[in-house]
Amino acid sequence: MKKGFKIAALCISEVQNDDVLHMLYPLNRYLNKKGWKLIVFNTCTDLFEQNPFDQGEAGVFQMMNFTYLDAVIIYPRKIYDQDALQRVIDAAKEHHKPVIMVESERQWPGTISLDFDEETAFRELVTHLVKDHGFTRINCIAGFQGNDISEKRIQIFKDTLTKYGVPFDAEKQLGYGDFYDIPTQAVLEKWIAEGNLPGAIVCINDMMAVTTCRVLREHGIRVPEDIVVTGFDGSMQERYSYPRISTCRRDMEQFARYMYHVLVEGVRNEELAHAGQENPCRKDHYIFPYSFTPAGSCGCKADSMDAVSEDFSFLYSMKEDENAYIRSLNNMTAWLTNTHKRKEIHNIIMNYIPLDMYFCLNSDFYQDIPKVHTLEDPFADKMEAVRYFKGEDEPQEIAFMRSGLMPEWDHFLQSDAPLYVMTIHNQQNIYGYITALAETESYQKFAFGTKRLHRFLMDIDNSISMHVQHNRLELSNQRLKDIQNTIIVSFADLVESRDMFTGQHIKRTSAYLQVLVEHMAQMQQYQEELTERARELMCKAAPLHDIGKIKISDTVLNKPGRLNDEEFEKIKLHTVEGGKIINSTLTNIEDNDYLRTAHDMALYHHEKWDGTGYPCKLSGEKIPLCARIMAVVDVFDALTSKRVYKDAFSSDKAFSIMQECSGTQFDAAILSAFVDIRDQVEEVLMLHQDAC
Repeated sequence: MKKGFKIAALCISEVQNDDVLHMLYPLNRYLNKKGWKLIVFNTCTDLFEQNPFDQGEAGVFQMMNFTYLDAVIIYPRKIYDQDALQRVIDAAKEHHKPVIMVESERQWPGTISLDFDEETAFRELVTHLVKDHGFTRINCIAGFQGNDISEKRIQIFKDTLTKYGVPFDAEKQLGYGDFYDIPTQAVLEKWIAEGNLPGAIVCINDMMAVTTCRVLREHGIRVPEDIVVTGFDGSMQERYSYPRISTCRRDMEQFARYMYHVLVEGVRNEELAHAGQENPCRKDHYIFPYSFTPAGSCGCKADSMDAVSEDFSFLYSMKEDENAYIRSLNNMTAWLTNTHKRKEIHNIIMNYIPLDMYFCLNSDFYQDIPKVHTLEDPFADKMEAVRYFKGEDEPQEIAFMRSGLMPEWDHFLQSDAPLYVMTIHNQQNIYGYITALAETESYQKFAFGTKRLHRFLMDIDNSISMHVQHNRLELSNQRLKDIQNTIIVSFADLVESRDMFTGQHIKRTSAYLQVLVEHMAQMQQYQEELTERARELMCKAAPLHDIGKIKISDTVLNKPGRLNDEEFEKIKLHTVEGGKIINSTLTNIEDNDYLRTAHDMALYHHEKWDGTGYPCKLSGEKIPLCARIMAVVDVFDALTSKRVYKDAFSSDKAFSIMQECSGTQFDAAILSAFVDIRDQVEEVLMLHQDAC
């Protein structure tokens, strides 16, 4: 109970189907009149396969909290996972709440069973054909041979004919239509070919009756003028048949009143039992009757074309609405596929919600890798909800405890709508659930909104799956980048381990390069080339500019003095070797842009603006920009660093020497930019002073 309202839970599957909607709408309306509220715990499949997808759907039943639920209604014929149903029953019994099993094929100890009396209505239908119409030859189209329901109705059919002395030859007058159209058509075609047509055909469900009318009409045989046809079940399909099928149906308005009576009695009995008392009039088994409804297919009631037209108009509108909404959701999916920011995702969803709802995700969903929740542990204790209500400017994020089902109840309790609860999941991985309020202004809006909700949730499940996969891919890519960076640093460390000067040189030149390219990117002439991506690649590649020194012998690399001409020629080869190492080692590990940048910086960082450098004697802008930038920071660090053959120069002297080489050794514009950020350069120099 919540704020004075009794609350019933309805456990069912495929709430978007017409037969469920036809039951649910009047049930909710009547319960509301009596001060009850209805929460529908729905699965999008009947859980028959019990595959990973079904496991994700079944998690919804673990959202049932009996601190506020007063009774449970279960449709076991629509939910085949009996373990899931048993868990619901056990939880209800533990809290002394009644459970009503509607039309169950088995006994569930400790529950109330509510069955339907098919026999009386079906016998009345057959009797109507014999007594009121006077037929002496009636054929029957049954379901699957050996099926319990089918065999039971066949027996009622035979018994009724026997009672009134009507002959029946099962071999000629009984066919099996297997409950659907293709086998039914085969039975009819056989009878027509044999000339074995009776005065009436009794089909034991409406689908076969509708098919029978169609096949007869295709052969020029009129219903009911030439042959009478009847059905059973009162399905929604029958409403769209012309003539309307004479059938047996459940009066759902009466059923709603009857269910309310069963609920009230069930709650009362549980309360008495919990108090140690017993109701001497207690009932645990109820029976609700089918009603025989003569219609146009037996000629007892003229069908109104206006009514048929109205039904078809409704069907057409529903189909058009579904198609339009599917197109709309395709747009939503496209937007969500290309958006990964939390607020943007919420705003996109807000534009496509079919009903007012709370979108409740496990709080750990927003981790880099969400915790895996499955049927054994489907939900976190803490939930992060997004409130999507029509008419509100933007969605609202609200944290709450799962035990409360949703952040606030007033909107639901003050409405006359049922509340839908359905899981959000990808296969067996459960991320959360939605709570949504149905539209109840009319049956049409109720049906439209519910069908839209089903489609919306299917698309959301797909989108959230892609979102999770995208995050996992991004994390995997980041891990791969970290591995790649580790490889790069390891390469640089190899150089550092062999050259007493190169190691710290790598760190300082990388730092100089970073501040320089960030400054140059603000200059108009470099904005197009020094994009964020280009700057990132240069900074990442800078540590490898001297990687070729791995191939230089220790004797030359660490000679305690100036190099002679032969030795200098050898050490100049580190540029060529560096380019080779990068191409041979990092191909298929890094992308082409990075390879090109790292290769060019390693190979060309000793080229000079006037063409007198090495190894290729490139000049001017033929030298790649990344190499021209590296040349500046490389020489500055060499000048300000101590070597065995010289002391470290001051920054003043280093800048002075380099400016003398502007336009000859260095690109004048780059050197000018480097001078402009002298303060930042000297900060880097001071930071690494001890390493010089």
